[in-house]
Amino acid sequence: MTFIVKTRKVLLNKLLNRRQLSVELLHPNKPTPSQESVVKELAQKYKADERNVVVYGLRTTFGGNRTTGFALIYDTQQYLMKFEPKFRLRRRGIIPKRDGSRKGWKEVKSKLKKTRGAEKTKIYMSRKTDKREVIRVQKETYLKGFVGK
Repeated sequence: MTFIVKTRKVLLNKLLNRRQLSVELLHPNKPTPSQESVVKELAQKYKADERNVVVYGLRTTFGGNRTTGFALIYDTQQYLMKFEPKFRLRRRGIIPKRDGSRKGWKEVKSKLKKTRGAEKTKIYMSRKTDKREVIRVQKETYLKGFVGK
């Protein structure tokens, strides 16, 4: 796809080790570009690794031709993992998606309200898994792939 990337409000955030910028895409008579293609263009423009670029909030104006959004370019992959919200990491496939449904959790909650003692612990433990540990292990395995590079 052919489109022009203009960046505005480029801010160097030393506390979070990233560049924050507002992105404007001009794509006359073309559909809205994908996030992946925008990431590639920004990585080329700012001489950064594609894995360290995050694009979000793309909104196309009515009638097309122009899209605006935001981008973050992290210095390293470790800072990306540390400071990016979990939902964006899930979107990129870095940490696993949530399993189970909202309805299931609500059913367990209502069962717990009706029971007492040891039975309550059994119900709770049957549903609960240590998700923090799973996410931590997933992040570590993901980062091991970049250590040598």
